[in-house]
Amino acid sequence: MELYHLRTFVAVAEEGNLTRASERLFTSQPAVSAHIKALEEALGVALFDRTPKGMRLTSIGEDLLPRARHTLAAAGAFVEHARSLSGEIAGSVRIGLNSDARFLRVAALQTGLAARHPHLDVSMLGGSTGLNLPALRAGRLDASFISGERDDSDLVLHRLCDEHLVVAAPRAKRLRASGLEMSALARLPWIFTSPECAYYKAMQGIFQAHGCEPLRTLMADQEDAVLELVRAGAGLGIVRAGLIDGDNDRACELPVAVPPVPLQFAYLRARAGDAVIGALVAVLREVWGLDGAAAPVPAIRVVAG
Repeated sequence: MELYHLRTFVAVAEEGNLTRASERLFTSQPAVSAHIKALEEALGVALFDRTPKGMRLTSIGEDLLPRARHTLAAAGAFVEHARSLSGEIAGSVRIGLNSDARFLRVAALQTGLAARHPHLDVSMLGGSTGLNLPALRAGRLDASFISGERDDSDLVLHRLCDEHLVVAAPRAKRLRASGLEMSALARLPWIFTSPECAYYKAMQGIFQAHGCEPLRTLMADQEDAVLELVRAGAGLGIVRAGLIDGDNDRACELPVAVPPVPLQFAYLRARAGDAVIGALVAVLREVWGLDGAAAPVPAIRVVAG
């Protein structure tokens, strides 16, 4: 049994599909199938049930999956520690994104990592706060950008900035909506995000303060999708300030005060001493100016358990 067999096992288990697993591993589908077959033969157990809908873990596979993840993490930590002894940071790091790359300063982060740690393999993976936090805890992400206040005892949080929010409305409805009371605005169609999203909580907060609930028309869990739906006239929504392009945009801002939410960078507290995480955070702090006098908020908060 080889470590690459375990990597393939974890990828197939998480993707539930040989094709997606092969794309994730940058290899061929026959190679993925061969790895799984070799691992099952080496262990003497069936790890998956092959179904028309994809690969489903057997009860034995479900039991072995967390052990496989732990083994891979331990092997990676061993290599990283050995290289750190010589001052070299290598390995891989998967970073979850929850907004657009420009706002998150992804290009500057990658440029800094590549310059300082050329042997570090960096993956930037799109998602949302609600999806990235479970992936972080399951070991599918090493760190993630998240929005909103958190008091999770298992996380280390670096507060990067405040996200200023606005109520976006279709421009065609501006005259109708801009002069309405909150109770009347609540009766207009609203585009919700998921309940785990900080923008959803901000929206609920402004209406609860006025004793009313907004009318849900549909749910979209990506900021660009919310804004495009607003532009199409589907309803009103909460978006980050600065995304609406003035009078030329098919969306407009309504004069409604929405409290800001913090943008934060999170990783598991159990990995606070990890060399790769340390290297990542050092570049992140430079990119966001967290060590300079201009830092807008405290740079790091370790939540007590």
